[in-house]
Amino acid sequence: MFTYVLNVMSDDHPGIIAAVTSAVEALGGNVDSCSQTVLGGYFTLIMIVSLGEAIDPVALREHVVRETAGSCKIDVSVRAVAEESKEKEKVERFVITAFGKDQVGIVRRFSEYLADHEMNITDMYGCRRENSDGEMEFLLTGQVEIPVRWNYTLLQCDLQAIGDQLGFTVRLQHENIFMATNRIRYRN
Repeated sequence: MFTYVLNVMSDDHPGIIAAVTSAVEALGGNVDSCSQTVLGGYFTLIMIVSLGEAIDPVALREHVVRETAGSCKIDVSVRAVAEESKEKEKVERFVITAFGKDQVGIVRRFSEYLADHEMNITDMYGCRRENSDGEMEFLLTGQVEIPVRWNYTLLQCDLQAIGDQLGFTVRLQHENIFMATNRIRYRN
C-alpha cells in the first residue's frame, strides 16, 4: 500500500466530503483516517488515504481537483507519507482545557509551553465567544501527547501558573479521566 496525506480547503457547502472521497475511491483508494471542521465559513479536511499503486502527489492532487470540479471548487495539497524509522518515545494522552477573558496570545502561550516540554498537540479547538455578561471569552481545548518521563502534577502547576498570569482556568486531565467525567469521547 502507498499512503498519502490530502489537505483540502474550500468555502463551506454540502457535498465536499462526498466529492473528495469519490475521487479517492475512483483510484481504488481507501480512507484510513480523516478529520474535518468548519471555521468561519471555511471547510477544512485532512485525510490519510491508501492506494494500491504509487502515484505522484502532483498527479493525485490534479486528479482530486479534476474529479471534484463539477460539484465544488477546492484547494488541495498532497504529500506522500514516508515510513517512520525513528523509535517514538512512550507517551500518555491528556486533555487540556483553558478558558477565560479573551486576549491576544492565548494560543501562543499554551502551545509554546507544550512545545518547550516536547508535548505534541494532536487535536486542538479554540473559539472566542460572548459570555452572559457581554464580555468576550476564549475557550481552548486540546488533546496532547505527554512523554511519560514528565511529572504530570508539576505540569499541571506550570499550566495553572500560565493560566493565573492570563486570568484563565486551566485543567490537565488524563484522556481516560476526561472521557469518564465528561461522558464524551475525544477524537483519536
